[in-house]
Order: sequence, then C-alpha cells, then structure tokens
Amino acid sequence: MKQKLEQNARKVAAAARARPAETRWSLIGAAVGAVLGLLVGGVGVAAMGGAAGVPAAVILALVGGVVGNRYGISKDRPVR
Repeated sequence: MKQKLEQNARKVAAAARARPAETRWSLIGAAVGAVLGLLVGGVGVAAMGGAAGVPAAVILALVGGVVGNRYGISKDRPVR
C-alpha cells in the first residue's frame, strides 16, 4: 500500500513538473474560487423533491480550478 502511494505521488509530481503553468493556474483558480465562495456564503441545491445547502466555496473552488486549468493548458501548450 505504501509503495503504491509513493508511486502515485511520484507520477503526480512528475506531471506537475512537466506542465508548470497548468498546475500553477489550476491552484490559483481554485484558491480564487474558494475565496469568492467564502465571500458569497452558501447556495441551495434542490432536486427531486429535496434540497441541501452547499457551501459556495466548494462549488466555486471546483469551477475556478477548471477555469484555471484550461487557462494553464493554453499557456503550456499554445495553439500554433
């Protein structure tokens, strides 16, 4: 189990080193999304007759991470 974790950690680290802008902008996007989410508060999600409160920080962190990832990909691998 420990070897599997170490092996996977090495793969993730190698991918992050291979694409520095993608990694950096993904983290920046997630952080900015989380901060904006903390400022907004929470949102309600209603579906199939029920509803649940979800922290906006979680939702906006995910959205910010995706947007940052796409921006980082464009920086690492520009279209020619």
